[in-house]
Amino acid sequence: MYVRKVLALSAALLGSACEVPVDTGTSNPDFGVVSVAIQPKTATVLVGDSLQLSASVLMSNNRPPNSVNWTTTNSGLATVSSGGVVRGRAAGGLFIRASSGSKRDSAAVTVVDPSPAPVASVSVAPGTVTVTVGGTVSLVATLKDANGTTLAGRAITWASSNAGVATVNGTGVVSAAAVGAATITATSEGQSGTATVSVTAVPVASVSVSPATASVQAGQTVHLTATPKDANGAALSGRTVTWASSNGGVATVSGGVVSGVAAGSVTITATSEGQSGSATVSVTAVPVASVSVSPATASVQAGQTLQLTATPKDASGSPLNGRAVTWTSSNGGVAAVSGTGLVTGVAAGSATITATSEGQSGSATVAVTVPASAPGMVGDLAVAATTDSSVTLRFTEVDGGTGAPASYDIRYATGSTLSWGANTTSVSRGTCATPVAGTAIGASRTCTVLGLGGSTTYSFELVAFRGTLSVNAVFGSLSNVASGTTGAAPGGGGGGGGPGQVTYYRTNFTNGTTGPLDVYAYNGGSCTSSTDYVDPGSAHSIKCTIPANTSGAAALQAWFGNGGLANVPKDPSLDQDLFEEVRFVLAPGAANAIGGTSCNSSNPTSQFKVHKSVYGQVGSAKNGWVMSDIGPCSDGNIGIFSEPEMWTINGQAYAWPGTYPSLHEGTVYDVVYRYHRYTAQGCGTIAIWFNGTKVMDSPCWSYMGTTNGSAEGLLFWDGATYLQAGLTPLVVYNLFAQATNYPIGAGTASP
Repeated sequence: MYVRKVLALSAALLGSACEVPVDTGTSNPDFGVVSVAIQPKTATVLVGDSLQLSASVLMSNNRPPNSVNWTTTNSGLATVSSGGVVRGRAAGGLFIRASSGSKRDSAAVTVVDPSPAPVASVSVAPGTVTVTVGGTVSLVATLKDANGTTLAGRAITWASSNAGVATVNGTGVVSAAAVGAATITATSEGQSGTATVSVTAVPVASVSVSPATASVQAGQTVHLTATPKDANGAALSGRTVTWASSNGGVATVSGGVVSGVAAGSVTITATSEGQSGSATVSVTAVPVASVSVSPATASVQAGQTLQLTATPKDASGSPLNGRAVTWTSSNGGVAAVSGTGLVTGVAAGSATITATSEGQSGSATVAVTVPASAPGMVGDLAVAATTDSSVTLRFTEVDGGTGAPASYDIRYATGSTLSWGANTTSVSRGTCATPVAGTAIGASRTCTVLGLGGSTTYSFELVAFRGTLSVNAVFGSLSNVASGTTGAAPGGGGGGGGPGQVTYYRTNFTNGTTGPLDVYAYNGGSCTSSTDYVDPGSAHSIKCTIPANTSGAAALQAWFGNGGLANVPKDPSLDQDLFEEVRFVLAPGAANAIGGTSCNSSNPTSQFKVHKSVYGQVGSAKNGWVMSDIGPCSDGNIGIFSEPEMWTINGQAYAWPGTYPSLHEGTVYDVVYRYHRYTAQGCGTIAIWFNGTKVMDSPCWSYMGTTNGSAEGLLFWDGATYLQAGLTPLVVYNLFAQATNYPIGAGTASP
């Protein structure tokens, strides 16, 4: 117990502390007491604490002071000792009185609760905990004061460092949302404690395959579905499943799609995280519904041979493999046929050759002719045009010696001379690929040799023939030799043409059409044939225009798996390099369309794009790869640049060198894009070369090449892809476009 000074005044009791010494008159037995005064008049004391009051007694005639008697008006709130010591017992207001004789005085006393001890530390238990996705765990926060005493009744707030992984409610219950780690923090009165929560995937306990039994014909497919499940039988999503067949000779499986190979039974197994499930698939033979013979009509000279091919087919017209075929001739005196369909001309006339399989038949008509004169000689072979990787030839077609147009074997060699034979190569790529079938005697014929190296001189020679090469061909005399030099390859990229190399499309629009590409345009945009600017060796380009004062598009569209590219995969970027090369010219006035290449008051929102690669005809930041554009006010004075199509995630700009402050209108832009989506890793990379200089080569980003669930196929927009707030029309000339799975132009393969 201790006595302390008054700390604060109590306004509540100040007005009521008005008791004053009482004068009892001359009849008071304690005649000598003049007055009693308490100090202080108002005071505050804590519950359990004490306070010293004092009383002064004034006596008359210098008499010694009388004794003082102390009382309280509410002993439940505070007591007072005979010496004036007040002790607080409960919060509230009261009076303490001092009296002597008939005189007295009062003090107003307020009793208050003591302030609670502040929180000095917070600990969370358990400090580390692991929980599976979908599960919960309760954390407990313990609050202590500076002396280590546990405190109760204090407010606590809870927070998670990563709500995508784990959330926490107001009572410390943590709910696991996704695989990862999160720090859970408990805070009270500015003090915090944490616990680390690790969220793991629910393990796969079993795998079910549906349907459990299935039947499929050889050559057809059936789809199986694997469902990984947890120990409670709940389906688990996002788990890797591998498929296997017990007998690849009967059926194969890929991604759950079972392809029947041959009659028999096979077990298809799906495995996920060491757990497996299986289905039994029965493969039946598809019956032959028809037989086609190719060619359906043919001619062969007496003494020569002709190979016919029989193709058994099912009811839907799909070819069937491994079926027995028998061959017969309607007139063995004119043409004989072997068991493999090899027809031998015997004498002039016509015979029907029939192929039969499983009771179904097809036939071909074969005309047998006597030997004719030698095919004619081409004497005007010439090089009509060249590019960096191709040469276009022109010649006049000749008679094959029987009054029908000849076919042609075209060969080439490097250098300005050519000697037919071992040092020559038969053309294997392009429309000049051997054999070249004739069309009309005397017609002017052009064809193109693809896959040549840049800056190289080549010599070409051809020979006209009739019949089948390496079988019964009859040749004429060799043509003249024509030579030409290809243009310089942009950046030295490979030309392709080797095993496994695929060219999805390649066009320089020489015939004035968009070829395998489509036109994507709206709000007045349009694309037409033009001769203003052309690629070497081409007669035309495609001029795309977007009018002023609008937001529109006028671009060439390469939509994989759709339109002119319906026969190519919808997304050739999956687990392989996909290269795209475009050459284009920005027409004079392109910079004026956006008010110049620097930001100013006339172009606060103006921009245009020359490329966009997305899945399906979608808007901005939805899915896909990159866009190439210029927006002086939105992206800075950097000229044309490329940035991820998902710019809301990564808006970094990769500037094309030398395009600021001048866009070099009227000159050729040569751009190569390399796309590669790694399905196992769930990420993609993009590399870009502009006029031979690499401007971008990204790491593997999850959002790069994402389809965002689209199954509509990858598409490229090139040209006047988009104009926003255009001040004048935007015109772009598309000169050349190609897409391959091998390096082209300046592009190099992924590391």
